[in-house]
Amino acid sequence: MSAANEEKVLRVLKLFHSTSEASLNEALEFFADGAIYHTLVPTTKPLEGRAAIKAELMRQFGHYKECDCEILAMASSDRYVFTERRDHVTMLDHDKRIYSSVAAVFEFNADNKITSWREYWDSGDIARQLGLTSEQMNKLQEGTGA
Repeated sequence: MSAANEEKVLRVLKLFHSTSEASLNEALEFFADGAIYHTLVPTTKPLEGRAAIKAELMRQFGHYKECDCEILAMASSDRYVFTERRDHVTMLDHDKRIYSSVAAVFEFNADNKITSWREYWDSGDIARQLGLTSEQMNKLQEGTGA
C-alpha cells in the first residue's frame, strides 16, 4: 500500500497547494474524520478534525499565492509517507517570492485514510527571507498580522 499512499500524498499536496476552497474540500476527503494536522512541530498545537484543518489552511491561503510544491524526496512504509519538499510561494503582504524547506510525515490508518499530518520547517528562515523579527513571524503564524 505504500506506493498507493505515496500517490495519495502527492494528490493531497497538489490539491492543497492550489489554494482554492474546492480543491481543499477534495483533498480533505483523503483524511479520516478525526485526523490531526500539526502545522509546525513542536511550536504549534495540533489541530483535530477536517473542519479545523480546513479553517487553518484557509487562513494560510490568505497569506500567499502561486504556491509550487517541489518534492525533493519521498519514502514510505505500510503506514507512513515521508516527504522532503520545497514550497515556493508569493507572500501577499510582502509581495515577495520565498520558499520553505519542509519535512512532512503522513500517517495512514487501516482504511488508507490520513490520520496525521505533521510538518517540520524553519520559521526563522522564512522570517529572514521576509525581513521579519521573530515576534513578527510569530504573529504571522498566529494569524494576527506581521
